[in-house]
Amino acid sequence: MLQELDHLEYSQRLVHINALEEAGINPFPAEPPKRSHKNAELIKNSENLSGSVVSVVGRMISKRIHGGLTFAHIEDESGAIQTVMQRNKLGDLYPIIRDNFGIGDFVGATGILRATQTGEISVWAEEMTMLAKALRVVPHRITDPEIQQRQRYLHTLSDVEARKNFRVRSQIVQSMREYFIGRLGCLEVETPILDSTYGGATAKPFITHHNALDQDFFLRIANELYLKRMTVGGYYEGVFEFSRDFRNEGMDKTHNPEFTQVELYKPWWDYYNMMDMTEELIGGVEEHMHGDVLSPFNGQMIDYSRPWRRLTIYDGIRQKLGIHPENTAVEELQKAGRELGLQIEGTTKGSVCVELFEQLWENELINPTFVMDFPTDTSALTKRHRLNPELTERFELFVGGMEIANCYTELNDPRDQRARFELEKQKRQAGDVEAMPYDEDFIRALEYGMPPQAGIGISIDRLTMLLTNINHIRQAIYFPTLRRVKDNG
Repeated sequence: MLQELDHLEYSQRLVHINALEEAGINPFPAEPPKRSHKNAELIKNSENLSGSVVSVVGRMISKRIHGGLTFAHIEDESGAIQTVMQRNKLGDLYPIIRDNFGIGDFVGATGILRATQTGEISVWAEEMTMLAKALRVVPHRITDPEIQQRQRYLHTLSDVEARKNFRVRSQIVQSMREYFIGRLGCLEVETPILDSTYGGATAKPFITHHNALDQDFFLRIANELYLKRMTVGGYYEGVFEFSRDFRNEGMDKTHNPEFTQVELYKPWWDYYNMMDMTEELIGGVEEHMHGDVLSPFNGQMIDYSRPWRRLTIYDGIRQKLGIHPENTAVEELQKAGRELGLQIEGTTKGSVCVELFEQLWENELINPTFVMDFPTDTSALTKRHRLNPELTERFELFVGGMEIANCYTELNDPRDQRARFELEKQKRQAGDVEAMPYDEDFIRALEYGMPPQAGIGISIDRLTMLLTNINHIRQAIYFPTLRRVKDNG
């Protein structure tokens, strides 16, 4: 029944187009429209502008006919304003406009700005123009998540809050860019998405084929190794990039195969400096968005008060299990986890410790927490800890039970890096498809000297989830990755 109604409405709007064209009105004109003000500007300054001739443009979102008058609201990005159409002003075109301009159409109105008898600020149209005729009915509100994700334009068109959330996402990116450039003095750069190898993370890549080179390429899983090459190349104040990355892995509430992160590399810093920066950056964005250090997420209140908690992997295991990981054999750690019903798949001490920590702690890491000092065999690109070579100077930031950022004091000893890549090679030979490939050119770059530095990757998608109180990553990505379905038109 609904499809039949949609078909009838579509057919009726084709009739409207024919009527407009017969009257000499182009339903899709090429000429740009006249526009003197945004709608919000007219309403805000109505006292000074009352009696002036103004021009507005936007989508018609309501229409009401009352005798010889037609009232319509026209919406632009700043808001909506009423337009009043009258026969004595529009003449012979009035019935054409009244009957064939409809909700969903993009229109322009020029006329005197003044209030109606009820006090509503309105444009009393002396000229109406059709800018683009809508052939389908604009829905009142989309509640089906499937339609929201597949036809995001309808979601944001019909839901002001959803539209606001994606605007917030853009504001997050802009504020971070301004911070990195203005506060830190870093350079924004671009690195390849297609690469003959891949690295910078442990993940399974997407593979494509380059026809001209007759060679398989990978979509990048991270841009880390290129950005660090640039600091070798003389960019000593730091570089950053907002990057689209791709990982051929599972999908859930916090994972999408195509995602956005920003990676920043700052010479002369270590991971302690980066913790301080992360608190200031993310905490500052949160306070700016909400005006408070408290904000809701997924049914809980998150407290962004600084300083944020710092918890090492080993301390976390000690607190939960009462054992000292540094003095405990891997078999005992595996046994302790299985006795608690945890799924322990790792075989090295480091991988088992990380698995234990994640399963014991992640759901409790609601307020911002820096999880620190990962075992060396789980962090192939990270400098060894200055006090314990079995550990690395790495942290992950957790907020709302999600990992939001990952940071290293970067490994710049080419000898150690070569040994770490050799270990990754052994993992791959043992069947670990996510192990990092060997990158000889990166080692060569390190041999020319890379300045001591810290690097961080921050998830834009998950940060948007946090700051807009969205509990699924697909609702934070305008065009999420979805299974293809047959298009029935």
